[in-house]
Amino acid sequence: MVVIDIDKDAVVGSITNTPGVHGMAVASDLQRGFTSNGREDKSSVVDLKTLETLSKVETGKNPDGMLYEPGQHEVYMFNGRGQSATVIDAKTAKVVATIPLAGRPEFPAADPKAGRVYDNLEDKSLVVAIDTKTHQVVNTWPIAPGEEPSGLAIDVANHRLFLGCGQQIDGDDG
Repeated sequence: MVVIDIDKDAVVGSITNTPGVHGMAVASDLQRGFTSNGREDKSSVVDLKTLETLSKVETGKNPDGMLYEPGQHEVYMFNGRGQSATVIDAKTAKVVATIPLAGRPEFPAADPKAGRVYDNLEDKSLVVAIDTKTHQVVNTWPIAPGEEPSGLAIDVANHRLFLGCGQQIDGDDG
């Protein structure tokens, strides 16, 4: 991973040994980052000040989408081929739960006040809601006429999810 200081408009470092990295969940309140290393089925726990890897945590197969949920101080790694979510306590860097999912997860979003994490299951054209206290899927919604959702955003003020889908809907080209 390459790290850019946008105030200095310069590359200031890199985070190495992250095979197949998809991105990073940033827990700025804890000064840690958690990378999604898809080719090794792990997450690197990174010190945000030094950019050094502190440890690695086992995840399910092919961690892809990820997020930090500040309400519980947990990181969710969504494992594409593993069809699961690995929940990591961001303070201890220990796995606290593995949540089975009904398909291949993609992009997550969180609503800490509602105690929910949402993720789209791309191959099933579904969205799931996960309770952040019980680590259980508490709701599933089909997204027809949408298919193959990959992008997801949340408007927490109005309690709405926005999904980017992979096919034409109402004259839009995708």
